[in-house]
Amino acid sequence: MANIKLNNILSPKDLVEFDLYTVKDSTMVDTKIDIKNLEASEDLINFILRNQTWRGYSYIHNGKRLIGYGLDKGLTSKGLLETEAFSYFIENLKAKERLFKKALPLSFISQTNYDALLSLFYHTGTIETIGTPSRKFKINQYILDEEWQYIASALILTNDNRVIRQSEAKIMMLADYGTNKSRAIIRSQGIQNIRTAYPNGFIDSSALQQAEYVYFKETNRFLPLMTQSRKRQVVSDSKLTT
Repeated sequence: MANIKLNNILSPKDLVEFDLYTVKDSTMVDTKIDIKNLEASEDLINFILRNQTWRGYSYIHNGKRLIGYGLDKGLTSKGLLETEAFSYFIENLKAKERLFKKALPLSFISQTNYDALLSLFYHTGTIETIGTPSRKFKINQYILDEEWQYIASALILTNDNRVIRQSEAKIMMLADYGTNKSRAIIRSQGIQNIRTAYPNGFIDSSALQQAEYVYFKETNRFLPLMTQSRKRQVVSDSKLTT
């Protein structure tokens, strides 16, 4: 069976008709703001957080060992509480945002266009292209020309992390960030995930011990089936980090 060659150039017939959908906040979509006065919106921060989820123990994703909100900072810790993981996440986001602003070839841009492109940069490290080796769209000129429908359509059509890319298109064109999820809920889900995975759902003994520590610190309870010696060690570690 012959391989199908996908077109890497967008034509007008490829464009998604976003005007058929409801814009949630036209001011956010249409009002241009000096990028000096722009930063990631709270809606964008929540969008990234809830799609990343919080894990207080180390795990493997795409061949990399990560922890917290999908970062490598804190890997050698006893485990990352949600507040610690969030602090590292914000630190990382702001560092990437500074690089993003240097890469962005516009001086004025709307909040939703800024947020969508920042999310793309945060997840992929570039705003020059969208896609995979089999189908990659160059968007440099589209950004310069402020052809947002072309960029959003490229986000919709890509097979690279499709759910995230399509969500970024909705942010860009419709100010639709999806349903917010509070950090309290994200934290509760992370705690429940530890309990569900315990004791055999971790990549190694180090991750298991991080999960035991984090569960105790977050709930003031022990996971079931922990040995008395391990309980004493967790309590001791907890006092040392209080």
